[in-house]
Amino acid sequence: MAQEETAHPAAGKGVKMSEPETSAQYDVWSKFYDNTFGALVHRRQTRAIAELRIKPGDRVLDLGVGTGLSLTKYPTDANVVGVDLSGGMLRKAKDKLDADGLHHAELVQADAMHTPFADSSFDHVMVSHVISVVSDPNRLLQECRRIVKPTGTIVVLNHFQSPSAVVGFFERVLNPVFVKIGWRSDLTLQECVEGLGLHVLYHFKLSWFDFWQIVVLSPTARGPMPATDLPRGAALAAG
Repeated sequence: MAQEETAHPAAGKGVKMSEPETSAQYDVWSKFYDNTFGALVHRRQTRAIAELRIKPGDRVLDLGVGTGLSLTKYPTDANVVGVDLSGGMLRKAKDKLDADGLHHAELVQADAMHTPFADSSFDHVMVSHVISVVSDPNRLLQECRRIVKPTGTIVVLNHFQSPSAVVGFFERVLNPVFVKIGWRSDLTLQECVEGLGLHVLYHFKLSWFDFWQIVVLSPTARGPMPATDLPRGAALAAG
């Protein structure tokens, strides 16, 4: 049964995103995304997908697939569905599917907070640089929890507001500027997962100075992973 949709209080705080405006912004971004932001996050995206630990036959949802740069990073024995709201982004992704013969993947245009998929229909959900571009990040993760299997994994790659008082202050002050170019800088991980029953298994950055985090979530609490499986500097978190 689908969860009852609720509006999260954090959705209305400060300057927030608007789906129609964001879609239009990313239609424009699609023309030069691959050689700008896409090139910048390539290594992190590859590592984030590895954290899904995909098995043959698994069904994976790439929520916010953009121009499809991530699609070649998935194993070809998995079934991958890429979703994006921007038609411009999806046209670029379709070109990659055709050029690279990625027959294990398909594309769907949809709002990430209101997808057309059935409950518990995916083994894993990948959310790369989407949380901070939607109007209600908590609602987006509520949707991820609905469509992932109870034993599944949700991996979020995104910037979250720094716990440092000084850095966090500037991220909040500058947020209206960042919203104008298509993403929020004042979003905290805590407000994203609040009240959803999602367990933060662990989260980490690729370096101490990295701007982005990889966060691994699951509807089901699990014991700590073996230390050898965790990246250096990873932060284990209680569910």
